[in-house]
Amino acid sequence: MAPSGLTVFVPIRQGDEARLRAVLQAIGNDIKGHTLADRARPHIHFPRSTSIHFARFAILDDPDRGIERRRLLYSANFDGSLEDHVRELVAVTTDMDAIWGACEGYESPDNFGTFIAAHALPFGAFYIAFRDETVGAIRRRAAVGRTWLASGRPLPLRGSAESLAARFMGRLRQLVRAAPIVVDVFRAIRRFGLGNVWWAGRTIVATLGRDPWIALFNRVTGNALPPRQSLFSSVMPDESAPLVPLAAGDEIPSSAVALGPTFREDVVTQNQLTLVTVVEPRCRARAGAVLAGIDAYARRLSPPGSLAGISTIHFVRWLLVDDDRRLMMLSDYDGSWEAYIDEFAEMILSGLDAIWSTSLGFPPDGARDLPAFKRFLRSHQVPSEVFYSAYPEETVLMIAADRDRFGDRLPGDDRNGGEGR
Repeated sequence: MAPSGLTVFVPIRQGDEARLRAVLQAIGNDIKGHTLADRARPHIHFPRSTSIHFARFAILDDPDRGIERRRLLYSANFDGSLEDHVRELVAVTTDMDAIWGACEGYESPDNFGTFIAAHALPFGAFYIAFRDETVGAIRRRAAVGRTWLASGRPLPLRGSAESLAARFMGRLRQLVRAAPIVVDVFRAIRRFGLGNVWWAGRTIVATLGRDPWIALFNRVTGNALPPRQSLFSSVMPDESAPLVPLAAGDEIPSSAVALGPTFREDVVTQNQLTLVTVVEPRCRARAGAVLAGIDAYARRLSPPGSLAGISTIHFVRWLLVDDDRRLMMLSDYDGSWEAYIDEFAEMILSGLDAIWSTSLGFPPDGARDLPAFKRFLRSHQVPSEVFYSAYPEETVLMIAADRDRFGDRLPGDDRNGGEGR
């Protein structure tokens, strides 16, 4: 069973935002190893979890409730059901009230499941790099690889753990997974309209000519991105300029702790990205159609560990929130922010335009104007107080290699000299 995703938006009680931010930042610092855990203060023992892949907390503006109001974002990717995840989250948190007591509608840990279910948001598109991998399996394979290397023996060749029968069954499962995509298309048409679905499909694939079928479609239909309006960027690099709304009606989603133009993520194996943009009112159905197309591809056609050729994404979700007036992206990825955006722009340029051309402030030339596109993203990025990964040193490519080398071997399996699994 594929991992599940949870996104929760909860209003923060007025006056409690500063205290909550301090609590979350201390928890985040513990995860990063910047401070030692103080037993006297609230803590979330994420490493004790056996099912959470990634999790984050962030505090965002709540413009619909007032200029000084804030709301809490909690997002997680996990194995099992929502009920199991809620029970585990309660179990690994030392003081639920210190965190969730700052939120409107929260009563006690006993009612936490009902509270979370009431605020959980549906996703529009959800990509999972490895749909059949649990936290335990990823960790165990990584441990096997480290033990193997420590022994001085060469690692098994890629693909050595997969038999011919397993490969056949894998191809069969791919066909079964892909078959319902026709139903997905008709559902999208019924929900968003044929015109919006046609526009979404054409725009998404306009630069994806690496696939021969898409290349043929683009040639037959004359599908391509429109000519650039200018050969030059629409923004001048200015490291001292503050990030501000880029158009009338646009918003900075986290003005209390806004990212500066010179902000850079830590140079670590994994990072996270949270974006919130304002959707143009006339484009809400179009945005929904784009997400439906991405979701159908991600669930039905994407091979393990690759989203249209990008092999750095563990999980990514897009959601239309606040009655479809805002678009949120939540991504867990490998490498630096700059490299991540550059790879997106190189591999799925037209997909970026399809997603964010529906939002206010998007550059006139879209992601082809890379400096302007990066400023657009920075202006709508939300810093996270807490970011947790269950396997922080494992990249998507490393996980894929371990799958190929070790398959389902378990530690202590005699067939592998006590080191396989």
